[in-house]
Amino acid sequence: MKKTILWLLVISLIPFTAFAEGITKQQGDAILKELKGIRQELKEIKKRGVGAPARGRQARPTTAQVATLGNPILGDLKAPITMVEFTDYQCPFCRKFYLQAYKKLKKQYIDTGKLRLVLRDLPLGFHQYAKPAAISAHCAGEQGKFWQMHDALFEGGGKFTPNDILGYATSLKLDKKAFQSCISSGRFNKAIAQDVTDANNAGITGTPGFVIGATTDNNVKGTLISGTRPFSVFKAEIDKLLK
Repeated sequence: MKKTILWLLVISLIPFTAFAEGITKQQGDAILKELKGIRQELKEIKKRGVGAPARGRQARPTTAQVATLGNPILGDLKAPITMVEFTDYQCPFCRKFYLQAYKKLKKQYIDTGKLRLVLRDLPLGFHQYAKPAAISAHCAGEQGKFWQMHDALFEGGGKFTPNDILGYATSLKLDKKAFQSCISSGRFNKAIAQDVTDANNAGITGTPGFVIGATTDNNVKGTLISGTRPFSVFKAEIDKLLK
């Protein structure tokens, strides 16, 4: 029984990204540091018995500051509240947010000028099509249809092959030659890599991740929300800020 509890503790403490391929050196160092902490914690548990109260671990951050400049923005640029979303188009939880909360947020807050949404990319290493999908959205953005491609990718039901993405481009009436040239150019690789770095620095290692705060010129500092949450959670935070 004790061994079972110890293994459950280990699994619960290891970040999800530890199982990802292609993690960054920064993520790897953080994982190793946390594993060392787990090892020490297990030693202490063994000394005093599983039932004894464990020493408190460092709490995960509840606030963060991230840049907004140069990223796709949906809504009024002068909206009082900004929400930055770090997304992975292949992530089922990101799609769940899109289907269950995004559309309500758009109708009630973005379209009414109260909230602006800034989209940043966090393609997870174990999602084969996440980065190509992110690139396709930015390439569509060069033709003024970033958000239309964003919606098409989430509405597509998990279809992200090159032919699928070309199909979305066709349905959006994009110039396919320019679109394909953009995709093959690699010019958005650096920007996406910067998004990943900024997400990690803010304590966001999984998707979706959100930072909600008062609008400023080039960044937003506010509440950090990790993972899919119901619309009511976002509503409560936005309403609190609006007051």
